[in-house]
Amino acid sequence: MAKKKKKMIKLNQSIRHFFGDEGFDEGIERVPTDVLVALAHTLGVFNGTTDKTGLIKTFRRIWSEGESDNREMIVSFFKHEGKIYPNPKPKEKPHEREEKINEMLEGFDITPEERRALHASFIDIRTRKITPEKIASKLEHIRYTRKREQLEKALEGKFNFDDSLEYYASITYHIDTEIFTKIHILKTAPLNEKRLHEESIEVLVPEITELKTALTTQKQEQTNLFLSSLNLSDHRYLTKEQIIASLKSAPPSTQTYGTLSVEILRDVLARHLHTPLTSVTNDDLIVEIDKQLHLPHRIEPLEYTLSLHLDIHELSRQIWNEEELTITTMVEEQSIQEERIFLQELEHLVEECRTRSKLLEIDDESLYEIVYELLLPYLTLTPHISSKTSRRVLFAYDQRIAGELLKRQRQALLARTVRDFKNLFPLARSLRRRLIFHTGPTNSGKTYTAFQQLKKAGTGYYLAPLRLLALEGYENLREQGVSASLITGEEQLLDEDATHISSTIEMLSFESEVDCCVIDEVQMIDDRDRGWAWANAIIGAPAKTVIMTGSPNAKEAIIALAEYLGEPLEIIEFERKNPLELLKSPTPITAIEPKTAVIAFTRSNALRLKQQLSKTYRTSVIYGNLSPEVRREEARRFREGETDILVATDAISMGLNLPIKTLLFSKADKFDGQNQRNLTATEVRQISGRAGRYGLSEKGYVGALTADVLKTISSLFTKAIEPIVLPFNVMANFDHIMLVSNILEEKSLSNIVDFFVRNMKFEGPFRAANLESMQEASAIVDRYDLDMRTKYTLATAPLSTSSPLVMAAFERYVRALEQKKPIAYIPPQRLGLHALSMEELQEAEDRIKEISLYLWLSYRLGEFFVDAEKARTFRGELNRFIENSLQQSHFVPRCKTCGKPLAPNAEFSICQSCFNNLNRSKAQQARSNPAEKKYSSKRR
Repeated sequence: MAKKKKKMIKLNQSIRHFFGDEGFDEGIERVPTDVLVALAHTLGVFNGTTDKTGLIKTFRRIWSEGESDNREMIVSFFKHEGKIYPNPKPKEKPHEREEKINEMLEGFDITPEERRALHASFIDIRTRKITPEKIASKLEHIRYTRKREQLEKALEGKFNFDDSLEYYASITYHIDTEIFTKIHILKTAPLNEKRLHEESIEVLVPEITELKTALTTQKQEQTNLFLSSLNLSDHRYLTKEQIIASLKSAPPSTQTYGTLSVEILRDVLARHLHTPLTSVTNDDLIVEIDKQLHLPHRIEPLEYTLSLHLDIHELSRQIWNEEELTITTMVEEQSIQEERIFLQELEHLVEECRTRSKLLEIDDESLYEIVYELLLPYLTLTPHISSKTSRRVLFAYDQRIAGELLKRQRQALLARTVRDFKNLFPLARSLRRRLIFHTGPTNSGKTYTAFQQLKKAGTGYYLAPLRLLALEGYENLREQGVSASLITGEEQLLDEDATHISSTIEMLSFESEVDCCVIDEVQMIDDRDRGWAWANAIIGAPAKTVIMTGSPNAKEAIIALAEYLGEPLEIIEFERKNPLELLKSPTPITAIEPKTAVIAFTRSNALRLKQQLSKTYRTSVIYGNLSPEVRREEARRFREGETDILVATDAISMGLNLPIKTLLFSKADKFDGQNQRNLTATEVRQISGRAGRYGLSEKGYVGALTADVLKTISSLFTKAIEPIVLPFNVMANFDHIMLVSNILEEKSLSNIVDFFVRNMKFEGPFRAANLESMQEASAIVDRYDLDMRTKYTLATAPLSTSSPLVMAAFERYVRALEQKKPIAYIPPQRLGLHALSMEELQEAEDRIKEISLYLWLSYRLGEFFVDAEKARTFRGELNRFIENSLQQSHFVPRCKTCGKPLAPNAEFSICQSCFNNLNRSKAQQARSNPAEKKYSSKRR
């Protein structure tokens, strides 16, 4: 601080050199405007103004703020300029100032003594600042000060700051047989300041003397009253001798009684409160009392000494007046206060320890036990945790938890690394993307409009929810003369000159920048199993313009994502191009018209309906278990009029352009992978929208096969669609997996995926995706000696875990990869013209999935999966086999338990006999185990 002050003094002296030995405020006024402007530029404070007054005001403020850096820059500026701005007025000389003072004093009627006082007051003031008004004001002050001194002398007292007179009064004490006089300090009420100024001493002295006399008489009466009230013979605390001795020895004060001596106070405390007086400091008495404090999570109490500070004057007053001594209450209050403060300090220390070991998740009891072990040796007599003690305890605590914390810190580092999910896509973040959302019902042209913009872009991506739609997008681009490639999980049709790529959404490359990216069906972001792919694409698509298409219930979700990303969002709303009418009565299965789609929600129901309808109509069938090629062929047959009726699951709800005039629901509920539940309004609206395609029919119709289904569908058709709710699923990629593996030194993919699911917390509206299938596959691959990349590739493969055939093939692939052997595709032994049963058809569908898995892996582990062409060949044969089978109408549904034929319209997959047997078995089991919940035979 001293060094800085010395530097400031030196700068003040330096600036005077350029201003004719004047200070900065005076000298800066003589600097020309152009020089001031240059100085403002140098200091970086020029704001465009050339007003000299404003510039001077700015520089005075900067100089007065006292920042040494600014002052140094100003001094350096004038040194570099090399000019002096001298004071045009000659420097005044001391004798000139003295002459001016004397000249002005001639105009005042003053005494020689007043002249000397005024001369001394102004001799160091600059001449130009000496004025008659200032001399007159100073003269008045001098005269008033002298008057107060005269009054104090005459009244034998002293005026206080509030103009009250304080003086000594002699008070006589008559107590028992003793008579003695004591001096008391008395003080009048504040006197009128104006009268003290204006009235003469001759008037004021008698008035104030009369006040003194009245006040002294009043004090004498108070003393007499006090003495008469004293209980000399039976005082609660004091003996007669102590009372008289204390009154005689009390020093002058305003009180009638004096402060009791330490000896008397010690005697009173010992006799009446059994409290030993430990020590005395100035006006404080210190009493020490042993106490116990019960601590949280500790059985043994903390023993400590409470030091109570008593005001000697207040304690004396209570004793003189024989009041109840408040020491016990004070002990209790202080004890409560000190213990409360200590417990707060303890809680703060424990909380700091808890924060430092947050990753360890130590329970409170164990945490307090460690803190007490480290803290209590530092506590002496009083319960207080000083900052030094706190630092010592925290240091020891850090040492104690260091090993375990290091392990947990690795996990925390991992979580922080991937927490802000959007930053895992650096290319997308660098592009300053523009987001566009085309929203509207089905058949509103939102995807068509997006495709037109995509075709115009120099480079682009089309991301489809299905392989079939990716293929349609690829063909659409090529038909329009756009060079394009197709990339799906199972096949790649690559054009070296391609400017556009059509792919399934999971195959998006986050490292290839394009001008435009179209993300189709963004409401799929809410899908339990695949929603992560839409979230990842919207966040990370490396395109300057990202166009999303989807239903209105995705609007709030897209807005939330745009706000999280901090990217501009344009929402374009589309209206349906032709009306959609809800039928008022059910349509019997025998009265279905051509160009009608009947919606089922399971493969078995779809095939059963197909069997029924095939007796009357030419029928196509589409369900999710079919390969994309078969689905496409079945859709073509319906589109080109080779079939009249289409039986489909909700697989048609995404983007398939079909000439459906009427759409009929066979059921109003579905199994969603976890529960059998009613359809939602969103699902009904999405599926219904496939009726009445624009350009194919003027109006679409929606109905149901039965009255009860129609009633449910009708209510859902008109019900408002609930918006998609946060948070969204996001998926762990290989970089995440390797990050976990390296930081946690973990080689088990299953453990890494479990850790990711349990611990990954993201900033923004995200959560780790549903990874059940990945966890199941990870448990399999961990049994084999494979590197982490191969494990991850296998775990993310498109596994159908419900198919024993596919899972057996997967196990065979993993074993071969461990042995680094080539993996051949093993085709089915024989294929007839078509399936003879539903089970044979199911096996063919599973073999298609097996081929899909083989081809998917061949694109990633091509050096081992050597039969890709062979697999594609057999996929074609299997597709033809399935197509031929679907065109047959001989399938008879059979009981999955006993194999007996079921009725064509059977609702369940087992016969009544097997169902009854199952009921009896359950009932018998319940009787043998009463605690088990009874099985209800009511069929759902």
